[in-house]
Amino acid sequence: MDAKDFRLLVALDENARQSFQALGRKVSLSAPAVRERLHRLEERGILLGYWVSINPAVFGREDLLVSFGGDWSRDEAIRALGGPDVAWVAWKVDGGVTTEVWPHDVKKAVPALEQFLGHRATWQGVSRAPLKRELSGLDWRVLDALIDDPRAPIEDLSVATGLSPKTVRNHVKRLIRDEAIYVVPRLGFLADSGEIVYHLVVAGTVSLGELRRTIGDAELVHETYDPPMRYLFCRADSLGELTAKTHALEALPNVSSVQLSLNREFTVGTEFVHRLVRERIRRSGQTRAGDKRPRRD
Repeated sequence: MDAKDFRLLVALDENARQSFQALGRKVSLSAPAVRERLHRLEERGILLGYWVSINPAVFGREDLLVSFGGDWSRDEAIRALGGPDVAWVAWKVDGGVTTEVWPHDVKKAVPALEQFLGHRATWQGVSRAPLKRELSGLDWRVLDALIDDPRAPIEDLSVATGLSPKTVRNHVKRLIRDEAIYVVPRLGFLADSGEIVYHLVVAGTVSLGELRRTIGDAELVHETYDPPMRYLFCRADSLGELTAKTHALEALPNVSSVQLSLNREFTVGTEFVHRLVRERIRRSGQTRAGDKRPRRD
């Protein structure tokens, strides 16, 4: 995991549907070299696949992160997907669980989830990204197909949606450009050859620039405004360097806490997300009467 591997993962996090050529331009590599590096990252368990991260504002919902401490079993963590409005669950190496919830009412969401799981939340945070435009019926159809195969070729998405390749391409580009969705990598944890990629949760009002000056390679993955917290994807050359960087962060003004966050398993609530999207498809009227199959454009 050298600096170029890290930059490649960061470029994927910006848009995982980029071509090998486009990724290569960002990290000064040829397309074959990008392909080889991605294959090697998959073999080492760092790159586990891809998923569609959706801005819940497209559904008129809030974006709430809720974390639970303790020593959860895998079955208990997976069960959290059945909680009210849970979009994804991350089962942590330390045994805890973090969930992303898309509620209509944040104040009611946390008590409802705590009651469902039988655990008290250790922390929570609300994030909000502005909705740039309302999605169209065709947007929803394309998104429904993307959820199951985020890096599917345009031709496959065309078959799945019944839309022309040109129409599909335009809608995918617009969904990503307008930040309604992010097609991003699912990342594992590396700790071999002394090199480490990891996530940090930093609470406080410290600037992102100051964070990067302190820890070096770091990419902002998610942030909340209430309370202010940043979720960072980082790289270190060794466990010792990771520890030193964490201590340096803790000493910064306007940093209230720093938490190492490593996922043991990350699971998306695909059925829940499909249900929300398909309800929007039904509302848009972009389905045939009778068999409910999408019309061709």
